[in-house]
Amino acid sequence: MKVSSAALLIAITASADAAKSGKKGGKKEGMRKVYASNSAEYQNHYLVGLLNYPNADIPDILDGVTSGTYLNGFGAPYPYVPSVGFSDIEPFYEGGEIVRGEFFCLSDNGYGSSTNSADYALNIVHMKIQKPFTYRHGEGTYDAYTPTENLGTALIHDPNGLIQWENGADIQVTYDVPDSTWDAFKDLRVLTGRDFDVEGLAVINENLAIVGDELMPAIFAVNPTTGVVLSPFVRTPDIDEHGSFNGKYLSTRGDKVHCTIEALEKNECLAVDSEVVDNSMYRKHDPSGGYEGFSVLADGSIAAFLEKTSGDSTLGDEPGVRVYRVDPGNGSPEHPPSFTDFLGYYPFELNAGNIADVSPIPGSNRLVAVIERNGFPSGQFFPAPVMPANKLCVVDLLDVDENMVMTNKKCILNYHSIDDPWDVDGNGILKYAQTQVTNEQVIVVDDYCIIAGTDTNFPFTNQFGVNVDELPFGQEVTDTRFMVVCFLEPIFNLDYPLMD
Repeated sequence: MKVSSAALLIAITASADAAKSGKKGGKKEGMRKVYASNSAEYQNHYLVGLLNYPNADIPDILDGVTSGTYLNGFGAPYPYVPSVGFSDIEPFYEGGEIVRGEFFCLSDNGYGSSTNSADYALNIVHMKIQKPFTYRHGEGTYDAYTPTENLGTALIHDPNGLIQWENGADIQVTYDVPDSTWDAFKDLRVLTGRDFDVEGLAVINENLAIVGDELMPAIFAVNPTTGVVLSPFVRTPDIDEHGSFNGKYLSTRGDKVHCTIEALEKNECLAVDSEVVDNSMYRKHDPSGGYEGFSVLADGSIAAFLEKTSGDSTLGDEPGVRVYRVDPGNGSPEHPPSFTDFLGYYPFELNAGNIADVSPIPGSNRLVAVIERNGFPSGQFFPAPVMPANKLCVVDLLDVDENMVMTNKKCILNYHSIDDPWDVDGNGILKYAQTQVTNEQVIVVDDYCIIAGTDTNFPFTNQFGVNVDELPFGQEVTDTRFMVVCFLEPIFNLDYPLMD
């Protein structure tokens, strides 16, 4: 078994007989190996700057469309579809080439769950994200926050009727919409947060991307430029103890397959009781535990990370989150994306429990950058219910031990201890913390730098419970935020000796 120099593997003996056996390696009855990774080897870095996508910037295509009718309070319902932050960030392509400083950003499912997001239109934003920075040349400085620019919003929609559930269920707009402001969306067959909780986006080119969902969880193909759905969805296969597909599939209580058509037509099945999934033919997983991490590798395949093993899930005894390999297909209904094999389990750092996002290391078939998180912040008072555990780690997908756990891992950045030697936010403090429950966007843009962004969890944006109006940057920390961080050395170059 290869273990990185900082990896900590703790074997817990649950049986005296197993402990007395004296055998080493492999899985044994009565013994469970718990992987609690401690892989911090933070690399020298600096904050380039901060950006925000203003919530007040409502694109025309989302303005004048009612949303938030399932919310109580927070000024809802809204006469527009608000920005709720983004779940993934991917390079923008034009003519088959990556455009520097422009990105595809995937909206979250709306307001957090299938039960409150049936009137949220899923979308992909073409975003310009560039921060001016000169290492204080001539003592020149820039504003603490720079607004990003929305260059176009594409509604994720299914004009060809490819999205259908096994029980005959259709998408939400065929059953219920808030009012006549949705007529055009209904005609387009726009997908909503009741249909999918979209969290992962793997862009192959400007005409093909694969979306990763949480509500089943499942994957499907879209055109990221137009938002048109290109394939039916494909469910996530379950695995046996050897990592082989066992003929079953994962499902959650938000999965429409558990609803009757009559209940859907009456808009009375936004989710089912957990026991319904338990008693079905599916393996139960949490409805907020799907494809938070999606990464296109250099060989064209996709590394697909489930978010967690906790919550309303039967995967809680596994040694890490599952990572599958996906073939993206060719963007046609006849050749949809497919799961080809199980890569292994990704182990969390101590006190982390969620994948926030995954980005490929350019040119690599096996190395990816992973953001981990937990539930911080949860209020402004310390001692706190939870302390921050937001770290950027690099992991080798193909270096696994006898239990299929990825143990060659190195954590290179702590989101709550970012060096700011040029004081780019102008506060006289040479540290910065990216404080948000869900930092769900990260992309490695070159050998040195990353862009990392937030999912705001709108309208639940005030996670510290402070008076936002009294803060110098109260609006900016309510908006979707991005930070640009660069490392002193080209650590993302494959010739740089970052990993063991």
